[in-house]
Amino acid sequence: MLLSVPKFEKQPPKVPYKAIGLAVVLFLVGTTLIVVGALLLTGIISAKYADRTWPVLILGALMFIPGAYHVRIAYYAYKGYQGYSYEDIPEFD
Repeated sequence: MLLSVPKFEKQPPKVPYKAIGLAVVLFLVGTTLIVVGALLLTGIISAKYADRTWPVLILGALMFIPGAYHVRIAYYAYKGYQGYSYEDIPEFD
């Protein structure tokens, strides 16, 4: 009888919409910067912008990696894969 009290039941996890939104933005901007950096590196974009190649690639990687990581966790939690939960995504207010 004690375990059926509502305060002892596990509540469904709250979806951190802000954190997922930020992760999606980081993922998309990071992907864009990596593509632009690759185009600069290969010379498809004019050589006069060659000094921007490595900063763009590094910034793109710094944005892509955490964005992709948290988007993957959010997707797996949404699909209900075992071991993944919205609680794994840090929430900020």
